[in-house]
Amino acid sequence: MSGEELESSYQIAESVLEAIARRALEGEKRARLHAGGIGRGRNIDVSMEGLSYHAIVHLDGSLGEDLIQVGTEIQGKIARALTRMTGCAVAAVDVVFEGVYAPSVGE
Repeated sequence: MSGEELESSYQIAESVLEAIARRALEGEKRARLHAGGIGRGRNIDVSMEGLSYHAIVHLDGSLGEDLIQVGTEIQGKIARALTRMTGCAVAAVDVVFEGVYAPSVGE
């Protein structure tokens, strides 16, 4: 089967792709999804470009964390989850920190 045939053989709904990315963030204590949403009111946007995905995730980071390191680790988590669940490659995961928040007492 050629890449062109594979590309047209099935599609995964954007809401499913976004749910996969959201689940990859479960348990993350150093960042959380930005509450304000983006463009269409969403804080996660995953689209298919050819045979690979491009994700944009808007987050708030915990005050005092190295946001570069946190963002890099989150990129990897989301990319691995999308690849594992769909079998398709991930071209990019863009992490955008919209703000910071104070960690809760005891964290």
